[in-house]
Amino acid sequence: MKYFQSTRYNYIIVRFSLAQLETLLWVVRLGSFRSAATRLNLTQPAISVRVRELEAAVGGKLFLRDSYRAKPTPLGRDLAAHAEQVIAACEELEGRFAAGDELRGPVRIGVADTFAMTCLPELMRHIEKRFPKVRAEIRVDFSVLLNESLQAGDLDIAVLTAPTPNPLVTVEPLIALELCWVASPRLALGKGPSRPADLADLPIITNPNPSNLYTSITGWFAAAGVQPGRINTCNSLVIMTRLAREGAGISLLPISILRSEIRSGKLRVLKVVPKIPAHMLAVGYRRDAPGHGLRALSQMIQELASRSDLVLFKASKAAPGKA
Repeated sequence: MKYFQSTRYNYIIVRFSLAQLETLLWVVRLGSFRSAATRLNLTQPAISVRVRELEAAVGGKLFLRDSYRAKPTPLGRDLAAHAEQVIAACEELEGRFAAGDELRGPVRIGVADTFAMTCLPELMRHIEKRFPKVRAEIRVDFSVLLNESLQAGDLDIAVLTAPTPNPLVTVEPLIALELCWVASPRLALGKGPSRPADLADLPIITNPNPSNLYTSITGWFAAAGVQPGRINTCNSLVIMTRLAREGAGISLLPISILRSEIRSGKLRVLKVVPKIPAHMLAVGYRRDAPGHGLRALSQMIQELASRSDLVLFKASKAAPGKA
């Protein structure tokens, strides 16, 4: 019998241990004391002692003694179900608070749409290989909203543009996301450089406010003293790309997600003056997380981004048919 002090009561009596619950769980799962002993690297008599102690603690038999296999009684099945929940909770706690580079349990990962389209599948494969005990909780969202969640501690790590400095968040720069105006060849647009006034009357497709793309577009027009006539919003870069490809309007998009559309001639890059500044993509992770697992994941993301289309595909290589 074990005791621990409580802030609410003087003492709470714990009548059984985690080791006993784990033993019960493996005997039920494997169907024999011998198999459970092998699984837990114990002797069979040690398994029997733990089961007897647990039976004494709960006041009833946990297994049928006249059965060839270790067949649980109704009490044994009920306690094993609760034991499974307790063991799972303990494993999650260990994963969240264990030191070192190992990551375990749920990891809340936020990614901007651009990174999701170019790198997320490969990142998931790398996480599975490097951190096999991680349960990734992926959230794809606007960088502005990801930044708020990262600052508030609702995300563990995020790939986003323009993160806010915070004493509890480490920020590592990734790359500059080159932005370009694109349109379908169906639209009769001139080939010369276009200024804000030349594009103001065209339907524009972009992310809704307060996204960074929306802010860049409205700021670009405002700096020239021009008000765009119609801004249509969509929360998906994939759909925005398709709408632009079908001639529904022009769009400002990261060049890195447009390799196939530009090389196939389904979209063309518009030359504009002045050029819209690039968005700086970064990875930010919480400093208050235990161990160095998030730092290792951040380094993985940096290496992955460095050899992806985020870096390799630029406007200078964007002519249709160019390899």
